[in-house]
Amino acid sequence: MRMNWTGLTATAIGLVLVSGASAATHKRADRLIAGAREAMARGVPAAAVRQAEAAVREAPRDPQARATLGRAYLAAGRFRSAETAFGDALALDPAQARVAINRALAQIALGRADEAMALLDGLRGGGNDSDVGLALALLGRPDEARPLLIAAARAPGADARIRQNLAFAYALEGRWNEAAAIAAQDVPADLVAERLRRWAMVGQLRADPAMQVGAMLGVLPSADAGQPEALALIAEPVPASAPVLLAHVPTPPAPPPPLIAPPPVPPSEPVASAFAGPPRMRAARPVLLAAHVVPVRPALAWAVQVGAYSTVERTEVAWAALGRRATFLADHMPTGSAFRRRGVVLHRLSISGLASRADASKLCRRIQSAGAQCFVRMDGGDRPMQWALRAKAAEPA
Repeated sequence: MRMNWTGLTATAIGLVLVSGASAATHKRADRLIAGAREAMARGVPAAAVRQAEAAVREAPRDPQARATLGRAYLAAGRFRSAETAFGDALALDPAQARVAINRALAQIALGRADEAMALLDGLRGGGNDSDVGLALALLGRPDEARPLLIAAARAPGADARIRQNLAFAYALEGRWNEAAAIAAQDVPADLVAERLRRWAMVGQLRADPAMQVGAMLGVLPSADAGQPEALALIAEPVPASAPVLLAHVPTPPAPPPPLIAPPPVPPSEPVASAFAGPPRMRAARPVLLAAHVVPVRPALAWAVQVGAYSTVERTEVAWAALGRRATFLADHMPTGSAFRRRGVVLHRLSISGLASRADASKLCRRIQSAGAQCFVRMDGGDRPMQWALRAKAAEPA
């Protein structure tokens, strides 16, 4: 009996120690979650991802930490990672309707329309019909989206966000009169046309779900290798039946073999792969040109490239999303040029006319610190984007 009491006492002490450690762990996780949310509010998604990943490492079974990680990935344009994180959060707490809607958006961006549709079907009538309707509109199901959005807009307490969701859905249908009338309820009259123009741009991206969802959310889709394996949600172990067996053994059992923890998974480096930027194009290196061009290159010969897209329209969407992250770019004129790669014409989006490589590198570092990707290259004859010139001309004198 004495040994039994000693074992119980040791167990009780162990429970106290584990409880204290758990409380401290969750306190650290809560601080990291708050930091991630603050970073998202400041428009710095890369910092939000770092904080949220650290929170999940501290508290891997906390649904709020997983949900915050999903939001951070979404803000960074990492839709594959976001879908995984939201799925993990729902596995821990299936009652999170907002998390389910965000997961559906990530699935739409990934082109997994059937999965998104199945998820949204289970959310109808649950108090989030405006968001469900908006997601259905993105899926190209206006007849299902419209009744939900209209009912939500007519409900007592409907706010501007709900009405704008309805207006946006009308715009995706091409019903511009209804879209303009509803948008005008909350948007100043002189800004309605601009709002409709942006919605039209989003509608034109239907063939590219990632760009369309990104344009709607105001984020730029990023290369995404997926959530780090070290953050994968592991099923909770089933309680062992050892205590029941011990209760029937008259003599003290032999001490069980020590539990051997699985070897730690080497941490992956998702940030490096996600924001590595486009591969360098060796043909554009100045060393190669120097063999043929002896004179000193003229000034203003450097550029910072922030992306390359299949259409000019997508460069405008990408610049708008980048401007929300890096507000200092408002002073720069976006430029670009077309080039052909593997038979496909792509359109560069860049900031050119920089006096030196040092200036270009400094600007690129600022862009990267805002959570976007870029690289420095020689100016390849980039010209101001026509859509940027039109917007500049429309500004009041």
